[in-house]
Amino acid sequence: METLAYENYIQKLRTDITLELVEVRERIEEEVFQSILDLRELAAIIGETPDLEVAEFNRKAAEYLAKNPQVINVAVAPDLVISMVYPLEGNESALGLNYRDNEAQIEQVEEAMRTGKGVLTGPVDLVQGGRGVILRQPVFLPPLAEAPDVPRPWGILSIVLNYDDFLVSLGVPELQERFNLLLIEPGNDGKPEQIMLGSPDEMGADPIRLNFDFPFGQWELCATPKGGWPLTRPRYEEQWLLRFAFIALTLLGISYIMRLAAKRRAAEVRLRNGIEALDHGIVMFGPDRRVTLYNRRYLDMTGSEQKVEVGTPYQDIMRENLLGGVVPEAVGHEDEFITDWLEHRVLEGGADTEQHLPDGRIIKTSDRLMEDGSIVGLRLDVTEMKKAQIAAEAANQAKTDFMGVLSHELRTPMTVILGHVRLGRNFDRMGPARELRKAIDEGVTDPAELSERVDAVFAQVSRTMETLERSGDHLLTLINEVLDFAKIDSGSLSVSAEQTDVETVVNPVADQLRPMLEQKGLAFNLKIEPGSLTADIKRVQQVLINLIGNASKFTDNGSVTLAARVTDDDVNFDVTDTGVGIPANEIDRVFEPFHQVDGTATRKHGGTGLGLAISRDIAQAHGGSLSVASEPGKGSTFTLSLPRQVCAAVRLTGRPELVAE
Repeated sequence: METLAYENYIQKLRTDITLELVEVRERIEEEVFQSILDLRELAAIIGETPDLEVAEFNRKAAEYLAKNPQVINVAVAPDLVISMVYPLEGNESALGLNYRDNEAQIEQVEEAMRTGKGVLTGPVDLVQGGRGVILRQPVFLPPLAEAPDVPRPWGILSIVLNYDDFLVSLGVPELQERFNLLLIEPGNDGKPEQIMLGSPDEMGADPIRLNFDFPFGQWELCATPKGGWPLTRPRYEEQWLLRFAFIALTLLGISYIMRLAAKRRAAEVRLRNGIEALDHGIVMFGPDRRVTLYNRRYLDMTGSEQKVEVGTPYQDIMRENLLGGVVPEAVGHEDEFITDWLEHRVLEGGADTEQHLPDGRIIKTSDRLMEDGSIVGLRLDVTEMKKAQIAAEAANQAKTDFMGVLSHELRTPMTVILGHVRLGRNFDRMGPARELRKAIDEGVTDPAELSERVDAVFAQVSRTMETLERSGDHLLTLINEVLDFAKIDSGSLSVSAEQTDVETVVNPVADQLRPMLEQKGLAFNLKIEPGSLTADIKRVQQVLINLIGNASKFTDNGSVTLAARVTDDDVNFDVTDTGVGIPANEIDRVFEPFHQVDGTATRKHGGTGLGLAISRDIAQAHGGSLSVASEPGKGSTFTLSLPRQVCAAVRLTGRPELVAE
């Protein structure tokens, strides 16, 4: 990622430098072309009047120098021999110079005469000091009438430009403070034929190159930053934060960027890449309500790949979605919904809704009206968020129901206990106690009569204590369930496995619960196959007690059966009842914490709704499972399946730990 960002930074830096150098190139071309035009004009005048007097030449040359202040002097050489120079002062030695005798210059002079184009030479060191650039323009006489296509060379016109002043006028020194510049005239082999500015030795790697096309040839401008190209981006850590701001600025600057023809294509590519990189669907509609832009994610979210393309009307997309039933609130009145959406909600600044796709995804749509009348739409996949919200609301409601149920369940035994305790404080006012006191006050001495009345008092106390014990046991069971679930949820409940017989596990449970079942008028059937297993006896008995207790609560007549089936690998405990059964829509939720088929405080059957959740976790801690099969109106079968040999203990977050002994 950083490599890509660095490459983008270097590319942008090269682009900025190129744009700046393009301005320099334009100034150089403007200055050189203007000088060439003025020089050609002067050459044309001389060609028209080849017998030009010195005074007239000086006047024309002075006008030329006034228009081109960087020009040092102007000289004419009829038949390649300099005859006039302006200004003459300081240039007297040039008079009479025959280019044919100057080996250093004759080649370029002859090329200019042969091609009819100007030739630029330099920079060269000037005798009067400084450096100069020599521009030579051939002068031709008007063609003869009998040979209009035959050129008539007259001589050469030369000007000398002050090289340093020329560069200053172009702003080159300021650029040289920041860049290594090299201005050359390339030869046919690609190597520099003439170096106009800078040194190849100072030029760094991978320079920016700009070409100049002049009538007298081509120049090439090369440039690199001082010190070479940066090895890293400046403040590249901050760039991550600035990218978000850059996206916003890019959107705000689209109207300006579109007016820059040279940058339009690059801007569109950046915008397209940015939108495609988003994880959300983006779509834009023009003022005519037709699609102008969208990304692939938008097509994935709407399932409209075959329906959407640039130019598709906004209402057509909406109608397709509505007819597909993806907007529940619009089903049955699609046309009215579209009218309301377009004429009211969107035009008032924005419109939001949810789409329910056939594949189960939920897409939140948000359309906003822009100042120019366009519409921008955002599509967010909120499926997981909605599922989490529903699950959280269900969990919260389950806990709320549980608290109501728990308060009711705790209040019932507490009310009984407190009521009997208050009765106990006034025990002397109860019938048997008053009868005993009356007999004592009357002086009854018959042991049999006194014994009868004492037995009546003891019977009253025993019944009270039995009621208190039942309520206390019930209260303790509720508290133990809550504490066990809290331990399971925190992962602190451990089970200790040991080798034992199936009968050792089942018989105590059967003996404990048989009186309760028979008291309710239910038949209790017990079927045990001999065998052994490794398990936490107390925890397995806790599960069986809970399953049989539930079977008793939900069975008004018939029977409850506990069967233990032993296989080579597992022991399966089946608890079967002939009770009311479990509805099909509740069968998958009976093991959820706090869940009850009837979760109201006024329900017929008691309990916290934690028993089956605790039982399931105890089964899983043994490496086993707890499952249910039920048919409403006919009864249910809960199967506790445990492996005969436990695996290595593994602690899971929110699950009990199994410790083999």
